[in-house]
Amino acid sequence: MSEIVILYILCRYDATIYKISKIIDEIFFAFLKSSLGTVNPAVKKLQNLGCIELHEKMSGGGMESKTCSITPVGRKHLKNLLLSLELNNPARILNNARVALFCSDVLDDSEREEFINNIKNHLILFSGRSKETLKNPYLNLNDTQKALVEAKIQEAQRILDTL
Repeated sequence: MSEIVILYILCRYDATIYKISKIIDEIFFAFLKSSLGTVNPAVKKLQNLGCIELHEKMSGGGMESKTCSITPVGRKHLKNLLLSLELNNPARILNNARVALFCSDVLDDSEREEFINNIKNHLILFSGRSKETLKNPYLNLNDTQKALVEAKIQEAQRILDTL
């Protein structure tokens, strides 16, 4: 998810690694918490893939600064990441779906339709599995556990309703 968010930010701004981390905290605060320990390796990976270029310059205070900018390869990679998104981790599916949907305005209409259908399918499968969990008599879920699973089903439905 960090690659998607970083490329999405760089579609809008050229930024230092520190600034990328701050923008993640400002724009995606409801979904993600950034750290330089996450952003740095992702930027290096994206740079090695040719998705990002780093430009070195001296700051006003005489410090060397590296500004990241997205390349055409990076724009294409972002679209590919969104279109091939697999939401397989049930613990993170709702959050990752929200982040991906937030970033989906970089897609054209036909790509966005394909992307939305993919998200819908993942959320429908998640809801179905969650409902089966509630019906499984061998799990013997207590009321709190049932309420938590039901809340996740309702969250998934709210996301589906926005699509």
